Amino acid sequence: MAQWDGNKVFNEVDNTENYTTLELAAMDKNLSTFVNMVKLSGLAPSMLMTDEHTVFIPTNDAFMDISIENYAELTNPKNQAELMKFVRYHILPKEHKKWEFEDSQVIDFDSPDEISVSKDMYDNVYIGGAKIIRSDIAASNGIIHIVNDIITPNRSVFMVD
Repeated sequence: MAQWDGNKVFNEVDNTENYTTLELAAMDKNLSTFVNMVKLSGLAPSMLMTDEHTVFIPTNDAFMDISIENYAELTNPKNQAELMKFVRYHILPKEHKKWEFEDSQVIDFDSPDEISVSKDMYDNVYIGGAKIIRSDIAASNGIIHIVNDIITPNRSVFMVD
């Protein structure tokens, strides 16, 4: 199986700003797991209509650490509320460029859950334990950051400089 090259993502697209974040994500087969989860969650229509949001899209490889049982449970139609919660951890209501995130920042949700932000000495940004591996992809309705892991609330990556 060929390795996905994040630097080439959307290179075939003339202007990424002609597409919504979800339309753009659907163009890369290596982002299909998250796109499918958005659709199953019922959040696709609101993502298509919402302007100026940020979405952190895990690569398909990022889902390798989830067991088949957990994935099946999460995507079971009976658990749509849990799936919506999972997807929402990957979406922020405003546009945020990578450079705007600060070390030790915390992203609050309307629940006890928080998403931690950390930066290392090389300016790599980690959101809820997931490293941004491709950043600031402009779409017509927001910004996409591609991450190498799923975003998990209340999880941080502690960096040692």
